Amino acid sequence: MEEMEDELEYYEMLNRDAIVVKPKKPLFDWANSLTPDEDPVPESRRGKIYLIKEKDTEEAVDRWFRRNFDRIFTAELADWWLDENDWPEKRTFKLFSEWFDYEIYQLVLDMESEDILKD
Repeated sequence: MEEMEDELEYYEMLNRDAIVVKPKKPLFDWANSLTPDEDPVPESRRGKIYLIKEKDTEEAVDRWFRRNFDRIFTAELADWWLDENDWPEKRTFKLFSEWFDYEIYQLVLDMESEDILKD
């Protein structure tokens, strides 16, 4: 029991901020329109976490995100459909906000003692 308690007490703060991105209905509608003869993609609230260099304030993270949202938008689209010709041509922040919810977190904790592996 004591070993388990020690594990639960372990954490380290990472020098990263996190942006959590979750798809919304318009993304699923778009994805399903690409393959109308197949079963629809079920809507899921599963999202992704993008880690970025730590910023001083949440406003600074938000500014970074608004300047760099298309990097995340294209990564998300590529996960759904590889043919870029079918992607929305004008990927604005407004469109991103219609297709995805996002949240910013400035405190990222690692609860494991093992090193993080990058793939």
